[in-house]
Amino acid sequence: MVKQDRRTIQTKAQITDALIQLIHEKGFNNLNVTDLTRAAGIGRGTFYIHYLDKFDLLNKIEAQLMDEIQQVLNNVIPEELSVHSNADSEVPSELLIKTLDYFYQNSKLLSALLSPDGDPYLIDKIKEMFRNLIKESFHASSDDIEFNPNIPRDYIMEIILDRLMSIVVYWMSKEDLESPEEIAKIIKLTQHISPNELVYIKK
Repeated sequence: MVKQDRRTIQTKAQITDALIQLIHEKGFNNLNVTDLTRAAGIGRGTFYIHYLDKFDLLNKIEAQLMDEIQQVLNNVIPEELSVHSNADSEVPSELLIKTLDYFYQNSKLLSALLSPDGDPYLIDKIKEMFRNLIKESFHASSDDIEFNPNIPRDYIMEIILDRLMSIVVYWMSKEDLESPEEIAKIIKLTQHISPNELVYIKK
């Protein structure tokens, strides 16, 4: 039974690797099951044991990915919303680094799926997940945080959402990725830097 489980895990990993390769080479819309089985080095029958078609493969891979992302974001979002008052507030926590490490470890898959030739709907799914988690964090932390009275709360949520998500998604799109430690530091720094402080006009 253990051997069968290991074989299944290995087969699915081969199929996932083939999907990543083919998205970059042909784009998801242009690949088919024959392409996947050839690239994975398996028979069509083996593929159909696990998946109905390429869309079922994509859905199952993304469902697992979204579930795992949600788990790590449950740690990232409270960290993102936390109020820092000490001198080391720009120093990333070990918690943030460890959660960002998930994205780093799955960067090949995320890079392919988030590319123009991948799944155009994935970015909206991730954004909606970010939004829901931020809403939950706002509600859970309502007694401990204060909102800027000059900006409506829904806009505050969107600003935090866009900033955090855009950093992570852009990071995943790069060929040469910075380390999770470096990205964690960037996220921390953006908590203390307003947009008009990012670029200066020379005098």
